[in-house]
Amino acid sequence: MAIGTLTGPKIVRRRQRQNEWAKSLAGDILALFVGLGICYSIKLIGDIHINEIILVPSLALLLVVNPSRLRLRKRRIGIILTLMLLWLVGQIVTDIYRSVEPHDWLRGQANIVIFMLDLIAITILLKGNGRRQLIFLYGLAVGLTLSVRLQPGFIEGGREGAIKFAYSPALFYFVAAATCFFYQRGRYSIVGLIFFADICFNVIFNSRSLTLVIFVATCLILPVIPENIGRIRILPPARSRARVFVIVGITLIAGTIASKTMTTLAASGALGDRAQQKNQVQTSTGWGILIGGRPEILVSSQAVIDSPILGHGSWAKDAKYTRMLADIESEYGVKVSSAQESRYDYVIPSHSHIMSAWVEAGILGAVFWIYILVLTVKSILVAARSQLPLKPAYIPLLVLFVWDDMFSPFGGMARITASFLIVLICDILDPDSSNQQSVARTFSHTQVPLNRRNLGRIAPHFRSSS
Repeated sequence: MAIGTLTGPKIVRRRQRQNEWAKSLAGDILALFVGLGICYSIKLIGDIHINEIILVPSLALLLVVNPSRLRLRKRRIGIILTLMLLWLVGQIVTDIYRSVEPHDWLRGQANIVIFMLDLIAITILLKGNGRRQLIFLYGLAVGLTLSVRLQPGFIEGGREGAIKFAYSPALFYFVAAATCFFYQRGRYSIVGLIFFADICFNVIFNSRSLTLVIFVATCLILPVIPENIGRIRILPPARSRARVFVIVGITLIAGTIASKTMTTLAASGALGDRAQQKNQVQTSTGWGILIGGRPEILVSSQAVIDSPILGHGSWAKDAKYTRMLADIESEYGVKVSSAQESRYDYVIPSHSHIMSAWVEAGILGAVFWIYILVLTVKSILVAARSQLPLKPAYIPLLVLFVWDDMFSPFGGMARITASFLIVLICDILDPDSSNQQSVARTFSHTQVPLNRRNLGRIAPHFRSSS
């Protein structure tokens, strides 16, 4: 009897550990396949990737297995989902008011609904689990690489388009995940060399946005300025507002250096004739590289001015705005082939998460993305002042998210990546998250000053709890 009494609880605990291990393994496998599923998409209302076909039906099971991951009270995810619902309401009201065609309003509203389901599922699957987040990133990198072979017609532009939209982002995600291994062990010099190699790859293929993002992120990740030199403090304390201003200053300086360097290289012809011609057109507009390379933002801004409260409807079509874009391109010498003249099919052109939501759904769509943009900037500032174990992944991804919010279209693959990045934001900023606790404890210590003796040997204070 005594033996049975002793072994009974042990058996129960053993089975519990086995069940937890099985659940953890299943979650890791699902995270990997969700990342890999970016490799192929099908036409169903709109473009839906395989990972969404996997993820959305798995939502019910995820809610049953890990319901605590989606506690909405006192968490930013609750506010985000509420604003997303308001965005959907704004889209529905606009579509009714504008008498949008059923096929178009179905695509526009489904885009928001699927995005919401993606966010809920990825929150349950990945929130608070750093290991699983890295697995997802590796899957995403491999999936993007495979997409060129599995669905070559989906990526426009031939070899150049494959590098810009598949290989460069795939390498970016892989580098963001891989550098965490060395960062956790304090090998900052290796982290810097890996990021430098990625920068060189993007410079060679004239990928300006990723070059800018990686350079800025590298300056924010690595301790390029020591806390102290001897007994003399160089940087303000981590908790101080002055430290925030220093981080913002580093970001602006790094961004300016990267932009000027790329402009100089392109203008000199070092990056090829196409890059030189593209740079000449963009700089001749007088609006700078950012707006000069994205005249769609000027057109969508006019569409917002014309209807700032109610949008123009899902997949809003108005020939006036497409003609406006054509006039801008013609005025500044942008050569558009006859095949590209109808590339928007009279849909109002917008090249921004914020502007596309504002044009289609009105002010409620803009409120959602502006709130996300504010949270993204705040999370970058918090992460940059800390020594989180996954800092080399968080900061580049979030800097890219700032770029996408302002300068990239939304839809398709962006639903999955945006959902993932929102989860990272909540991981950094939620007061009950393990990352936020690490941030608070990091602020109670100063960073060890760098010199030749300890370079590459200083580890972050805390390891991932996952």
